[in-house]
Amino acid sequence: MRRSISTMLTTLLLCAAILPAAAQSQTAPISLNPYAANQHRAQIRPFNLVTLAYQGYLKDQGIPSNGVLMSAIASGTITAQDIIQAAVKANRLPEQTLSDQGYRHNLEDQLQEFTAD
Repeated sequence: MRRSISTMLTTLLLCAAILPAAAQSQTAPISLNPYAANQHRAQIRPFNLVTLAYQGYLKDQGIPSNGVLMSAIASGTITAQDIIQAAVKANRLPEQTLSDQGYRHNLEDQLQEFTAD
C-alpha cells in the first residue's frame, strides 16, 4: 500500500513538472541546439559565440577557426566587435547586438580567457 502511494505521488510530481514545460513548448518552440541558425538568436551567450567561432561556424563571414583564431585574437587582428558582426551576418545574433556594449564587454572577457590558456 505504501509503495503504491509512493509511486502515485512520484508520478503526479513528474506530471506536474513536465506538463507546464510541454504546454510552453507548444506556444514557443525553443531549440536546445546552440548551432541551430533559426533559434532565438539573442540567447547565444558570449562563451557559446566564442566556441562557435573557434569551431569554424563563422568562417564564411571571415572569422578564422582553431589556432588561427586564437592567434588573431591575441594579436588584435580579430576583435569582439568583428565576431559580433560576423555572427549578425550569419543570423546567429540579432542586429541590435552590434550596439550592445554589455554583450561586447562580456565577449571581450571571454576572448581574453580563451586566449589566456
